[in-house]
Amino acid sequence: MYINEFENDKELEKIIENYNYFYNYQRFQTKLSQLAPIEYRCKLAA
Repeated sequence: MYINEFENDKELEKIIENYNYFYNYQRFQTKLSQLAPIEYRCKLAA
């Protein structure tokens, strides 16, 4: 029924952490001048 099944809660937690890292640090966006979200936020704060 589910796409992924996890052995335990720690495995699921690690998958979520990896996705959050990707989403904030590696996902470059055209609307953010080809920067990752965290890079864009740091640029605005400087």
